[in-house]
Amino acid sequence: MKAKMKDNIIFLYEQSLPGELDCLTDVDRQATINFLKSIEGREVNLVFTGGDAFEEVDNNIWLPGGLWDALVPIRKDS
Repeated sequence: MKAKMKDNIIFLYEQSLPGELDCLTDVDRQATINFLKSIEGREVNLVFTGGDAFEEVDNNIWLPGGLWDALVPIRKDS
């Protein structure tokens, strides 16, 4: 699914997942911050695993719904 990542994404990430960055090692924290900066404000393809969104290429960092806006409506099968 195509999505537009929001601006100020690191702040939004910390609001969505309080303390998450603090729990990471320095290397993982910096890698997460660098990744978030690289997708901030951009259109990306999201894939969903068990209802959780991940960026198609990276597929390692969960992206809570508050970080992006769907560019096409999410289809909900009945």
